[in-house]
Amino acid sequence: MILLFCALACPLPAQEIWPLERCISYALAHNLDIREKQVEVAVRQTELTQQRLAWLPTLAVGLEQNWNWGRSVDMQELVIIRNALTRATGASVGASVPLFDGLSRYHQQTAAKKAVEVATLEADDLRTSLETDVTRAYLELMLAKQIHAYSRESHATIVQQRDRTAQLVEAGSQPKSALNEMEAQVAAEKAALVSAECRVRSATLSLTRLMNLPGDTPFSAGEQFGPDTVAIRVTLLSDAQTEAWLQCDPRLRGAEARIAQLRAEERAAKGRFLPTLSASASYGTFYSSTNETPFRTQLDENRNPSVGLRLNIPIFDGWQAATQLKKSRLALEMARLTAEKMQTQVIEEIRSAGIEAENCLQRYLSSEETLQAMQSLLEITEAKYNLGAATALDYIVARNNRLKAVSDYLQAKWQYLFQLRLLERYRP
Repeated sequence: MILLFCALACPLPAQEIWPLERCISYALAHNLDIREKQVEVAVRQTELTQQRLAWLPTLAVGLEQNWNWGRSVDMQELVIIRNALTRATGASVGASVPLFDGLSRYHQQTAAKKAVEVATLEADDLRTSLETDVTRAYLELMLAKQIHAYSRESHATIVQQRDRTAQLVEAGSQPKSALNEMEAQVAAEKAALVSAECRVRSATLSLTRLMNLPGDTPFSAGEQFGPDTVAIRVTLLSDAQTEAWLQCDPRLRGAEARIAQLRAEERAAKGRFLPTLSASASYGTFYSSTNETPFRTQLDENRNPSVGLRLNIPIFDGWQAATQLKKSRLALEMARLTAEKMQTQVIEEIRSAGIEAENCLQRYLSSEETLQAMQSLLEITEAKYNLGAATALDYIVARNNRLKAVSDYLQAKWQYLFQLRLLERYRP
């Protein structure tokens, strides 16, 4: 009889059966939050590339054409020209490169690299959370389908019992009230069947929403959840396994990468207090219409190459650098506290997962014993009722007790399976 309770509702022929692993894979590929996080990772990688390219020298080419009238200066003869239209053409090329900037550029690149790592680990954590959510929703659907299958079978049996009661009433072995009580039980179990159908639809909707599955896609989750793991006893994680998980947990790794990012930003902020040194070089020439020398000759004669060094020593900037450094230090301290809280939270999650799995196992074993007892009691009461030795009320009470035992059993079973799956997540 218990095998009957574990039977799943049959999917519609037009629907495709999706196992759990396929649901998880589809959700990971189409979930909007994950796709959004992937775009964020790409943005961080672009910012890192931009920081790396900042080490390259800047190069610019300039072309200039001027028309002057009225009063102007002949740059070749250094004389003033009045009330005459003059034309001047110039061309130049220049390059500059920072030689020393207080290592700010280096630390900014380090911070950008860590930002990519933080975004990547956040995406990994989002995938892990989504996998857990899809698993929970899938098991909720499996539970709903099993309850629906049992409710449908139970409703069919109570209809048969009502018809049998009608014959007993007609034969005079049961009072008229017994038939009325059976009619009420049929109505109650019909309502339970409708509620179970609604629960299946709601669970299906919750799962497909997590997967971002289009509404017109044929879908039915009808596979049993892996092997018969119900018989497996809980194996709690050892201290070594817990420590190993702490080393690879994406949340903790992300918190550590965030600390490294903010530490690099703090060092970059310190670099703003140091002098900066840069080098530049340029080459230019020009032509003026006030000079009768040919165009090409002027360009050749007016060549002006130059090389320069620029040292910039910060003296006072309105405390901008000091304020930025203070903000960086506060952000770094906040990140350290967040990482410490996160580690405590992960350790508590692991311990709670083991304890809850053990509790779910005990509830499952207890509910299984209760179900067997309620099933035996129902069979005895049903036999007595058919012989006229028990009332319809006795039969209905025994039946309702069995219904509750079935519900408790299925709830405990699927909760235990989920806790086992969750516990295995922490085994690296």
